[in-house]
Amino acid sequence: MERSDSENINSNVGSDQTSFDDRGVSGRVKNVASTVKQKASNIPALLADGLEAGAQALRQHRPVTSETAAAGSSVAVSKDSSVAAVTDTLASGMQSSADWLRDADLEKLKDGVEKQVKEHPARSLLVALGAGYLIGKAFRR
Repeated sequence: MERSDSENINSNVGSDQTSFDDRGVSGRVKNVASTVKQKASNIPALLADGLEAGAQALRQHRPVTSETAAAGSSVAVSKDSSVAAVTDTLASGMQSSADWLRDADLEKLKDGVEKQVKEHPARSLLVALGAGYLIGKAFRR
């Protein structure tokens, strides 16, 4: 008789432990999900900071154009001014991208993308395939 009593106790302990483990795993999963969500919410700010730093670095290191040029070096001055113009354009684009990332409402953006995919699934698929192809080509090199 003692043996059957101890078996009942052990079986009850096992079922309680299983439910405790399930709650523990569930709690851990929720904790990890919360941490991932928090880190993901910081990504746009990190990207914006990186874009802003890159724009500042471009502006600081852009070539200085000189108005006075020796005979025969007018081509070099022309190249320097075009490089400076491209550098300024690129830095301005990076700065505006950083500003957009800081001001963007990602939920609204996600809803807009979902709406486009639902309204135009074939076009969305073609765009996704094209983007995937281009990204694949870029990373392959």
